[in-house]
Amino acid sequence: MILEIITETDDGSAPDTEDLVGWADEFGLTMPVLADPGSTMMYKYAEGLSSVGLPFTVVIDRGVVIDSIASGTQLSQAQELL
Repeated sequence: MILEIITETDDGSAPDTEDLVGWADEFGLTMPVLADPGSTMMYKYAEGLSSVGLPFTVVIDRGVVIDSIASGTQLSQAQELL
């Protein structure tokens, strides 16, 4: 499962539905795009990491179990699950 999570817009405000749809359209995304104002999900799953930055990636495997969590893009881990 791959989700795109947007924490804020370019001006720092919380994303609304129009922002999420615009982001998906701009980058040709076909996966769900969700809003996470305040980075709540990132901080919940960042426990134990020495630092947190964006992009922040959580890879969820086919069994809906978290496979890996890290700051940065984890393209290779996500591709392995396809």
